[in-house]
Amino acid sequence: MNPVVRRLLRSPAHRLLSGSVLLLEYTGRRSGAPHEFPAVFAPAGDRLVVIAGQPETKTWWHNFGSRPQAVIATQAGRRRSCQALRPDPATEQYRQALDAYRRRFPRVPVEDGTPVVVLDPDDRP
Repeated sequence: MNPVVRRLLRSPAHRLLSGSVLLLEYTGRRSGAPHEFPAVFAPAGDRLVVIAGQPETKTWWHNFGSRPQAVIATQAGRRRSCQALRPDPATEQYRQALDAYRRRFPRVPVEDGTPVVVLDPDDRP
């Protein structure tokens, strides 16, 4: 399914998904290899919040830590350079990000402690 979603997000038909799905591109912290995948996001002011659903079965979020890392997010058909970081669950930044995600997706069960990645676009006004 991911290849179809990737193509769709890069096409003029991106509007079908752009309200809640972006394409996240990053470099692996150990391998240095490029990776990309579609991810559901929630807006949090000028930032975008992505959570690791079922984190016990996913590994992508391990590539992000408390130090910002450059990534590319293709959102609404536009590639944007961003800084990505994974805030510590004990911080206010984590709480705000999780709250923004829960507001956008109130029916999605998200537990405290779920890995959260915050994307801060470099091209903010």
